[in-house]
Amino acid sequence: MQPENPENTPSRVFRRCQGCGQPTPAQSPECVSCGARSLPDYVSNDQVRAEQMFARAYFSRATPITFAILAFNLALYLLMTVVAGGDLLEQLVFGVDPETLTAFGAKTNELLEDEWFRLVTPIFIHGGLIHIASNSYALWIVGPQVERLYGSARFLLVYLLCGVGGVGGSYIGSMLLGRNPTVPSVGASGAIFGLFGMLAVFGYKYRGELPQNFRRAFGSSVFPVIAINLIIGFSVPVIDNGAHIGGLLCGGVLALLIPYIAPGKERTTTAGLILLALCVLTVGVCFARAGQRSSPHLMRRASVMGPFLEGINAAKSAMTRSLRTVDEVVERQKLAGELADAADKLDGARAPDSEATGIVRNFTILLRDQRAAVDEDSRSARAALIDNNAARFASLDQELRQWVAREGKRLGIVESSQAGQAGQAGQAGGNGR
Repeated sequence: MQPENPENTPSRVFRRCQGCGQPTPAQSPECVSCGARSLPDYVSNDQVRAEQMFARAYFSRATPITFAILAFNLALYLLMTVVAGGDLLEQLVFGVDPETLTAFGAKTNELLEDEWFRLVTPIFIHGGLIHIASNSYALWIVGPQVERLYGSARFLLVYLLCGVGGVGGSYIGSMLLGRNPTVPSVGASGAIFGLFGMLAVFGYKYRGELPQNFRRAFGSSVFPVIAINLIIGFSVPVIDNGAHIGGLLCGGVLALLIPYIAPGKERTTTAGLILLALCVLTVGVCFARAGQRSSPHLMRRASVMGPFLEGINAAKSAMTRSLRTVDEVVERQKLAGELADAADKLDGARAPDSEATGIVRNFTILLRDQRAAVDEDSRSARAALIDNNAARFASLDQELRQWVAREGKRLGIVESSQAGQAGQAGQAGGNGR
């Protein structure tokens, strides 16, 4: 055996035990002589136990309001899809028309000045599948965190107030940017930004009493999420960043004003139940008012069918009159003018769905081809072109009839026939769909 080399022996640090006064290794939490534990070890263990208790109480809290909001948003989106009519899959994926959004309570700067229920209703309305999916995911992430901190009643109040703040921010932003005051704006993003704002301010306000891990989760880690989403909002023109900023500011202010419920101290109170009932009643009243005011907007949606139907009917009439071979120059010029006018009218009409858009496009092309055929100087060439266009017209007319048979009832369209014509799309029925 060789003697121990002092240079290779690690230095040992000792502390004096507060219990027996004997030296003991500093890295050991217990004294090697009497077994007494050090004060720092007691403090460390108490901190661990406190964090574990906080975490157990926090994660054991139920979050029914978050999932109730998610379910309500989805049910409302499906209801709008059915009411809008037309191509159900297209409405489901790309969202309903502006008139239906407005009828259900979307915010427009023009209407908000008189219809205050539109401060609340837009929070639950969405304009497309990607829109509702992204907002639902964000709410699913941040909603339970805030609901566990504030309880269900306060959470619903906070969600509504942040949403109202978002609608207010959208109103101000649209006005400052000079946007069209009749364009509808919808979505839960203002309320969701408000929840992020609450978490950010909450982490700062209660930093002295939160466990370390929770301080990071509720404080500094939220700011990058907020910043990234605001940058995206400023980069994409269709995103209403005014709503995001309004909701964010509102959430920060509410976090300063409304106390949270410490985990382990929650209990059902009469005041909480009354607050919850008042919030639900407010939402119900706002949507009831939207329903009462929906008729003009739904009728306007039906009236939008007018230009479409007029364009289709003008196109069919012009095509029908031009299918005969005419030799007189004056008569051919007259027919060519009618075909050009019909093509322009149809080209400017808005079709109710993608299938009708295709029919309009094909009809417009046919009208312009028919005009070229009527202008053809050679009688034989003119007759051949007209015969070819007549076959195209018959096929396109059949496609139109099939579309009316499928979608006419929902869109308020009936088919009629008039003497000397192949049959027309009728007039909008005004059924409020």
